[in-house]
Formats: sequence, structure tokens, C-alpha cells
Amino acid sequence: MPHDHSHAAGEAPQNHTIQISLFLFFLIVWILDSFIFRFTAYANVIPYFLNVFVGIVILIVAGYLMSRSHIVFEGRDPHVVDHGLYAHIRHPMYLGSILLYVGFWTTTLSLLSVIPLVTIILGYNYLANTEEHLLEAKFGDQYLDYKNRVPKWIPR
Repeated sequence: MPHDHSHAAGEAPQNHTIQISLFLFFLIVWILDSFIFRFTAYANVIPYFLNVFVGIVILIVAGYLMSRSHIVFEGRDPHVVDHGLYAHIRHPMYLGSILLYVGFWTTTLSLLSVIPLVTIILGYNYLANTEEHLLEAKFGDQYLDYKNRVPKWIPR
């Protein structure tokens, strides 16, 4: 059953379909290149444990961002949430998702996987832009002020 987001500004059309498609695209290319055919997996360029260590650190950061970004739908009075992670970045959930892929990519350095990785970054940017337009329409100047104060992707 779909989530009820009637209290929020809404999601980009086909949000879940886009995210699932991006996930499958990355997973198929990454697994095939990193573990089966090994056409462009260059994890052996540097000590493998270093790739895995850096990948795990990135995955931990991704998990933190994703777990701490579920405060958007608080209370009965919808408003722009601008505290917690949202005081530093406008899309912590999407950034966490992107970092999740970067973390997995880092463990094998599959050059072929850069193609779905770039597609993922563009896809999440599309979702963020679409949802920001919905938030601007719903919250007007309150959201525009927030948008001017808080960066979209890279925290200050």
C-alpha cells in the first residue's frame, strides 16, 4: 500500500519507479563487472583492504544521512523543516542514497559502474529539482528563504 503523503508537498512523479530502476541498473552493471567478468574492476590498483575500508566509511555516512532524514513529516501543521540535518543540506536522504552507491563502487573501482553512478546522480538531481518545485508551490517564500540559506547537496 502506498504511503499517505497528503500532508506533504508530494513526490516527483514515478519517484519509486525511478529509484528502483536506478538501483537495478547499478546493481547489474556493478556485480557483472566487479565479480563475474571483471572487465574494468581496478580494486587491485591500491591495496584491496583500503578500498573496502573507504567504502565502508562512505556506507556508514550514507546510512547516517538516510536514518536521520525522516523528520520531514512531523506534526499536523506542515511547514519547512529546517533543523537537524535539514539545517545543513536540503536533501540528506537523496545524498545518503547517492553515497550508498559511491560506497559500493569504491570497494571495486569498476569503471563500467561509473556509467550507472553518473546516471544515479542525475536521476536523484531530477527528483530533488522536481520536489523542490512542489515545495516552492506549497510553501512559497518560506521555502525560497530556506533554499537560499541551505545548500542542496554539499553541507557547509
